[in-house]
Amino acid sequence: MLTAGSSTLDPALPVPALVGDRYLVNGAVVVSAVPAQVQVSYNGPNVQETDFAADGKTPVMTLLGTDYTVVPLSGAIGNSPTELFAGSALGVLTNTINGASLYNTQMSWQPGAAYAKVTRQVVGDTVLANDCSAPSTTGTNVTPCSTTVSTLEAFFPYASTVDNKTYNLSDGQIVTLAGTRAWVSNTALSAATTQYRVFYQANGQIDSATVIRNGTTLAITNTGNATPQNFYIFLNSAAVQTIKAAITF
Repeated sequence: MLTAGSSTLDPALPVPALVGDRYLVNGAVVVSAVPAQVQVSYNGPNVQETDFAADGKTPVMTLLGTDYTVVPLSGAIGNSPTELFAGSALGVLTNTINGASLYNTQMSWQPGAAYAKVTRQVVGDTVLANDCSAPSTTGTNVTPCSTTVSTLEAFFPYASTVDNKTYNLSDGQIVTLAGTRAWVSNTALSAATTQYRVFYQANGQIDSATVIRNGTTLAITNTGNATPQNFYIFLNSAAVQTIKAAITF
């Protein structure tokens, strides 16, 4: 089991307080561990990662890496491939403060610097629990959609303030999902990764979630393109140390 935490490249950028994601597993809401507890294994030629809940025992999400590309970095940081800044958190450095750059664009990458592009798929249907409305919560007790209706058939139509649309019973299918009776929309939500709205029965009330289907490729928003990016970017140690040295604030 590996522990995957967060750190900062500069004392001026403290790591924010993190909370775990919430998942519906076997009919109950669980919260992922912070820092993350990850089991890494090989599935044929691919690397598989399984994240666990705070109890260290309950698996909440499994990702399978299916494609890996390593891109060497050399020359000035400012002349790096566009995708490096548009498709990763590193893009925040392209902002300016009062016209001043946040990093030394002319600094060169250290020898051996590179980044990896990794395509990852979800293994198994993964259900992320969420608040149906205010107030926002962070624990296992989500804000329900209804406490007066206990069955999905009696719940619809439902006007969602989160999705800004009204759902009808005929807009989806009632199935058994993550150990409970759930309604799953036929239409994907507007999100980088394809996922679907879920309403499910829980302890006499109706709660909300989203489901990412088995085999779905994870995607992120690309700042340089309206089309979601279907790979993640990871810097190696030499690249990270270069960025650390290049920060100017």
